[in-house]
Amino acid sequence: MKQKVRHWLLLALLMHTCFFAAAIDYESYACAFSSNFFELHKLTHASFNPAENAKQLQRTCIQLLRSNFQVSSPKDITKAAENLKNNGDNAAFQTAVKLFETNKGKSTLDIIKSQCLPVKDASTLFFAETMKDKLRIKDLSAWDNGRIIELYRCAVGAGYISQENAVEAIKPVIDYLYSTYTSWDDYFAHYFAGKQMSALYEGKYASALEAGKQAYNITKGKINYGEVPLKNEKNTAIGAGIILDLTYEPSPSGNQWESVQKLVSSKKTLDNRDLSSVQNLQKKFPDVPCIEYLAVEIQFRQRAYRKAFNLGTHLAELTAGAPSDSPLFQQIQLTYAKSAIKISKPAAAEKALEKLPESFTKTGEFLETEGRLFVELCGTSSDYDKNEDYKKRAHESFKAAEKAGIRLPQDIKDWMRLNGVRS
Repeated sequence: MKQKVRHWLLLALLMHTCFFAAAIDYESYACAFSSNFFELHKLTHASFNPAENAKQLQRTCIQLLRSNFQVSSPKDITKAAENLKNNGDNAAFQTAVKLFETNKGKSTLDIIKSQCLPVKDASTLFFAETMKDKLRIKDLSAWDNGRIIELYRCAVGAGYISQENAVEAIKPVIDYLYSTYTSWDDYFAHYFAGKQMSALYEGKYASALEAGKQAYNITKGKINYGEVPLKNEKNTAIGAGIILDLTYEPSPSGNQWESVQKLVSSKKTLDNRDLSSVQNLQKKFPDVPCIEYLAVEIQFRQRAYRKAFNLGTHLAELTAGAPSDSPLFQQIQLTYAKSAIKISKPAAAEKALEKLPESFTKTGEFLETEGRLFVELCGTSSDYDKNEDYKKRAHESFKAAEKAGIRLPQDIKDWMRLNGVRS
């Protein structure tokens, strides 16, 4: 009896698998899942290849690959897809959600302080604060997977990959999306949540959502979504408000934080003219490491090394208990060490460098700073051999920095030429 049951179960599973494989038209589903992107960029929905019927659109596809996916040639495609899968917006969102789980009872701002988060990660945390409980599927995989499909369709349009190979590459993505979302409104609501987060740092999440919703309404007249039903699609239509329900609305603190976002994203490098803006932010958000560091960074860049060191001393104390794998913590310690070297405080520099994890000590920036520390230590000992050892270690660090990809500045090259090391 048991054997017969097993036989029927196996047969049912086999029939279901065969039916699914035969029933799904991957190209049609790919067009539907990526329809929002192609509507926004005025490319065709009629075929998988967005440039098939208008070869002049091939250039548009090439430009979109560069600007949206950092793809400049066929060899970049697989890497870009893997990056979206493993390091896309969903990965950042999941990291933020885990921080709330491991820091229960703490406010978002307290987590930002204790974890020594940079501005971008802090913005993501505010986003996760309000969105983590709104999402039916507790992630942004609709967005990242939709982007993978968009990537491969653009690659076909650009002539970088054959349509057959592109469809084969995205089959697992389509299978996942087909099986996960209960309606097209459900899919696009989650897709738009990711779209909002991707535009969060520039403060354009509201306009990004509005543009996406308008494009979705237009595609409903161009694509018959009823012909591409989702696996678990409900017979009863989900309320039209589902997309509005997943609109990002910052908390009061998140709203205030947008002033930090705006300043940092307004230009690549902050200069002395931005110092008063940073100081105002410090008053609004006291003792937040990523804001305090902005002031240190500006002072160091303006060669106000003693001011940078004094501010860095407070910041080093503030982040003493921060995770050593925090990129911001590492940058704080490194800049503090550089400032200390500039004002001839090698002991403080050495102490800062010792706080950095072993993985960071292999970076070119660390090795150059370490070399400068040893240069500063040369001549500080009454022991001749010790001074020679400092000189030797400086050479070794500078050489290692060069090997790690650092282009040594002229002052270091001059020092190395004047201070040869005896073997």
